[in-house]
Amino acid sequence: MYSEQDLRYAARFREEIHREALAIVRKTRPNAAEVIDRHPVEDYFQKNWEYPGKWYTIVAIPYGYKSRQALVDTIVRDTLAGKAPEKERSNVEKPRETAREKGMSDGKPEGYTERTDPFYKLIAEYPDLVVDYCIVKAKGDHGYGSHRKALKTAFFDLCGDWKGDPDRAVGKSADAGEMLSSEYQPGKLNYRKAFLYPPHENSYTGKDFVRVNAALFPNGTDGLEVYEWSTDWSEYFDEGREWWGTLCLTVYDKTMDRFAVIMASATD
Repeated sequence: MYSEQDLRYAARFREEIHREALAIVRKTRPNAAEVIDRHPVEDYFQKNWEYPGKWYTIVAIPYGYKSRQALVDTIVRDTLAGKAPEKERSNVEKPRETAREKGMSDGKPEGYTERTDPFYKLIAEYPDLVVDYCIVKAKGDHGYGSHRKALKTAFFDLCGDWKGDPDRAVGKSADAGEMLSSEYQPGKLNYRKAFLYPPHENSYTGKDFVRVNAALFPNGTDGLEVYEWSTDWSEYFDEGREWWGTLCLTVYDKTMDRFAVIMASATD
């Protein structure tokens, strides 16, 4: 059972999620008044086991979502596909401007994600992936510092519910051939393995891997600049460190002047 105060906290958190989703929905349906969320407020709790033997409950995204952004994306898709009211009611609070929309004036990184890119429609066809993607618009520059800015932007977009400090991440240059390679180094998780062989088996094949990357890098790999990053700077990666592995890549595509950030972490 939850106390009235717990339910108020969960309702407030749920409303934040709804405002974020509604802001995205209104880019397509400007007069949308509300969103469709299949989860009641009671779903916005998770039980956690505290050693040596105590359960405690926290307000969090419902079970079944890898990240806050995955939940928002689902609500957006359900709303656009459903029959949510189109006529804006006067008593509906308009979504507040986010820190990202203000240019990260609260200290988060500048830049913005390209959520309207066709790639996201394709990747939605792969719900069992444990790999997370974020496309970040560049500003005509690249190099180590710009890769870190892209990583920070993607982290706050994908991992809003996880603690982390991207400024602690350490990157090293890699090449596109190494990134897409099927050769596995002992004790290391590479991108292809993260895509095809998660802890819980999926049905995806090498053809799917090729298809996704053809959409992610439509102009080929010759113009890509790749950095591989350490993963000891966020709790997002904690599960993967148990045994399966962790992955964090930033890829600048000079032909499109954008970054693709690729992250993965999972456990059984």
